[in-house]
Amino acid sequence: MKYTLKILLTFSFNLSAQTQVVMEEVMNMKAPYVGEFTTTTTKYAAKDFFREESSIEIDRFLIRVAMGGNKVVGTILNGKTETRIVYNSDDEEFASESFDTIRSNEGRPKLNAMNRMMNMGGGSRSREDDEDDEEDEGASNTDSQRSNNEYSRTISESLENISGFNARKVSTRFKRGDEGMMVIEEWFTEDTTLFQYFTDVESSLVDSYGGVRRNNPRSFSESMLSQSEQEFESVPGRMVKYTMEMKDEDNGFSMAWELKSIKEMSFDQSNFEVFNKYKKVDELD
Repeated sequence: MKYTLKILLTFSFNLSAQTQVVMEEVMNMKAPYVGEFTTTTTKYAAKDFFREESSIEIDRFLIRVAMGGNKVVGTILNGKTETRIVYNSDDEEFASESFDTIRSNEGRPKLNAMNRMMNMGGGSRSREDDEDDEEDEGASNTDSQRSNNEYSRTISESLENISGFNARKVSTRFKRGDEGMMVIEEWFTEDTTLFQYFTDVESSLVDSYGGVRRNNPRSFSESMLSQSEQEFESVPGRMVKYTMEMKDEDNGFSMAWELKSIKEMSFDQSNFEVFNKYKKVDELD
């Protein structure tokens, strides 16, 4: 792909200080009783700077009211000033903390733009969270459950175009114990240079204050199969789209995520700043 060739030849995998990469992705989730959530996330990465902004829309009125309405929230990491900023565009407020403050708190930021339910928080995660997840995964899959696990997996030979990337589709049907059938479809591209740049920039900044970067699984199907100790063929590359659905009449849960765009462009300092009209507060509600 032209992006990969350009970066490899011009920057040797390191973008210049006059360049930034911008990525947009959309996630949609439907669940019984709570309705539909749509999250549009835009990420910006440049040397010493990272920003993630998410717009959350909730379709059901009562759920929307209970969660404080639709929101546009974000996090900015500034390696030049060693400052972490969280902001709420709807309330026009922001709060900030220094990297030194985070270091003194064992690498855990004190300010949150949104709770863990929406997978926000500045790309960092506590060590206690990681340990809890490991314990839950190990305890949730007994020998009797594993004996009732079923799965089938199809890897497409042909490639599809997903937002300009050649991607291979993988379809996995998975049933664990007495749970319903989960159908997961994922698309992977091996053209991963720009994605790696995002990871490198964010990881470097989070590492600089002693934090732990929060990662989604590279593949949801492979993560589930690994936890269930199933053998499977892995697909190389980076996921650019997935759909997940429970085939259970009483459940009705589904989730879909897709990369909409990723592009290299000229560096714009304003993409890593909050608007002057925003009011500084001690912390966001």
